[in-house]
Amino acid sequence: MVNNSRNLSLALLVATLLAVAYLAFVGSQNSPPLGLLGDVHEHAGFKVYLDGEQFNFTNGKYMSEEGDLRSNFVHLHDMNGEILHKHVSGIRLKEFFGSIGMVFNSTCFVTDEKKAYCNSEGKTLKFFVNGGQNLQFGEYEFKDLDKLLISFGGESKADIALQLASISDNACIYSKKCPERGEPPDESTCATWENCKAIGG
Repeated sequence: MVNNSRNLSLALLVATLLAVAYLAFVGSQNSPPLGLLGDVHEHAGFKVYLDGEQFNFTNGKYMSEEGDLRSNFVHLHDMNGEILHKHVSGIRLKEFFGSIGMVFNSTCFVTDEKKAYCNSEGKTLKFFVNGGQNLQFGEYEFKDLDKLLISFGGESKADIALQLASISDNACIYSKKCPERGEPPDESTCATWENCKAIGG
């Protein structure tokens, strides 16, 4: 009887360890490794609305510029707070927000001033990619020319439609996909500087 009990405990321990190992493996498959710096150069338009107010990213403290780097993997620069720049494959939105002191996941958006906007009765965090709701939230790796919306509150469908319509389509200029609209400005990005340190990600 003691041996049977011991064997059962051992079998349960082995099964638990195998389950943990499997979950760790599956989790690692969901987090693609970062590529090499410069393996992509993609851009997306984005907006964040918190309780109906647009968050202003046009601020020097959110910009990555030479000598004042946030991340050379994914960033804002040149005082444009509406276009994300991605310079490495595999980088996710949560890494961008983390590089500027913010948190973005499926339940909360937390600003760099530590103001938290978390799901509660009547107010929820929502994430949209190209007009459709997306449940990846901070795990999402944006694609070239995506339009991204993060919205927190109790918005109506009409409110969301207005927020979506406010997202710039200027990403195509930076990605050189709409040459009829002109050349992009020179990018002061760390991906082009000598001896810059990879931060973020």
